[in-house]
Amino acid sequence: MKIRKAKPNELEEIAKIMLKEFSKPPFNERVSFGFAFDSLKFYYNLGEIYVTIINREIAGILVFKIEKYWEGKVIIIEDLAVKEQFKKQEVEKALLNFVESYAKSRNIKRILFTTNKKSKAIKFYKKLGYKEEKNRINFSKKLK
Repeated sequence: MKIRKAKPNELEEIAKIMLKEFSKPPFNERVSFGFAFDSLKFYYNLGEIYVTIINREIAGILVFKIEKYWEGKVIIIEDLAVKEQFKKQEVEKALLNFVESYAKSRNIKRILFTTNKKSKAIKFYKKLGYKEEKNRINFSKKLK
């Protein structure tokens, strides 16, 4: 297993993987390929996209950005996806360990992310030491 920065010519394949994985419950995302691809191009320029490679195949994807908060720099994980056939190979754990090392090497003290409240990974995240934020609530509003 190897984790490396994504290459521009891999964004199409990454978009297809993300569309497939995020279309499943509990996420049930329904977006076009074009939208997913454009989003990846945006984050390729604004943030960081890393992939896990197993047997020359992209097995997992990590998309994140660094922002400056009052407390200092934070990493915000935008997307984390693992192909179904690799989910039992600790790819997600490897990607989270990677982003933690990345943060520590840059003196970043906090990693934030949001997931679906029905996600099967919640227990996994807690096992790795991530905690639900007690003083934060996510809000959203769909605009017409």
